[in-house]
Amino acid sequence: MAKDSPSSKTPGQPPERHVEKPRRWRQGPVNVGSLTGRVTRPALGKRGFAGADILTHWATIVGADLAAFAAPLEVKYPKGRNAGATLHLRVAHGAAAAMLQMKLPQVMERINRFFGYQAVVQVQAAQGPLPVRRRVKVQEPPPLDAEGAARLEEKIKDIASEPLKESLRKLGKAVQQRSR
Repeated sequence: MAKDSPSSKTPGQPPERHVEKPRRWRQGPVNVGSLTGRVTRPALGKRGFAGADILTHWATIVGADLAAFAAPLEVKYPKGRNAGATLHLRVAHGAAAAMLQMKLPQVMERINRFFGYQAVVQVQAAQGPLPVRRRVKVQEPPPLDAEGAARLEEKIKDIASEPLKESLRKLGKAVQQRSR
């Protein structure tokens, strides 16, 4: 007569198997935003976008006035190099192309400052319909309590640049609210 395996508790039942759950299940729910980089990297890489940052921050990089009429399509790097790329843009109409032409040195400087190196050296624009953008309603975080706001203002009081001070204020609010 065959002997039951030692892991079997009752005769006639198959032995218990320990099935290990995947790592992300053991950690609990995963934020979808943390997965978008992994999901979009292959598709964006084919178009020359190392990451989605230039696409998601386009209005911040070039300004809202130009972002309303121009959108990045592709970044083409020279073969074997990570710098000196050509940025291909889609512009809505001729007036937008003229505005882009006037602001081109400033736009290229802002793009390269965003990347942190001389990534783009040339911009080519083609006229055509812009991709449809969904408007996302940004929720403002609730205001800080008086004590938190006072501590934040104390830390940034010596900053001379008003835009930098405002950015640090927003960052400080977000950090304090997240730590609650």
